[in-house]
Amino acid sequence: MNNPNNLIIPFIFYPKGPDKLSAVGTGLDKLNKQSILHSLWLDVQHKPSVRFAMAHGRDMIFLKYDVSEQHIAAVYRNINEPVYKDTCVEFFIGFEHDLNYYNLEFNCAGTVLGEYGCGKAGRKLLNRNLLGLIRTEAAVRFNQSNQLFEWELTIAIPIAVFEFHQFDDVAGKACRLNFFKCGDDLPEPHYLAWNPVHTVTPDFHRPDFFGTGLFERFEMLVES
Repeated sequence: MNNPNNLIIPFIFYPKGPDKLSAVGTGLDKLNKQSILHSLWLDVQHKPSVRFAMAHGRDMIFLKYDVSEQHIAAVYRNINEPVYKDTCVEFFIGFEHDLNYYNLEFNCAGTVLGEYGCGKAGRKLLNRNLLGLIRTEAAVRFNQSNQLFEWELTIAIPIAVFEFHQFDDVAGKACRLNFFKCGDDLPEPHYLAWNPVHTVTPDFHRPDFFGTGLFERFEMLVES
């Protein structure tokens, strides 16, 4: 039986402009971080440590991942290339009662792959121009004390990216979602999930194992 995680996605004020992503990342650092800790399908000797924070700005969705792991790679640099083969974090989301969902996947350099559909087969690639509106800020360092790569990725996703839905504001909307970490071509491949997927073979595309989310209304933050 699946006991889904539940996520309340807070509203945050954010400065507009292409150079303001660092301020968004600082704001996300103040939120409670969720862990992507369920290791699936493979016996991994060195499991990465992965946490994330999520918020929204009504017409934007914000994510920040903090990762520590033994190996990293960022081979793919063009939109809609197979970044899941690199050091990769993934965000799957379906809005309201739609059976279809979006997957947005990012390597540690911020390159994005985006798709839409109702399952693993027959997914549609998202428009490259819309995916190009996503802003990312990545930072990577090697920690000599523990011999691990420590990297973070801040992401700002305009809701226009979700091209099969026509809305101007996510506030108050319910969603189904999951978050993953993988690296298919790394020396030690792994599959980590926020909400566990109970299947025999690797398959992130199982919305029946998604958690639930609710985008906080802006009005909830206004005192009477």
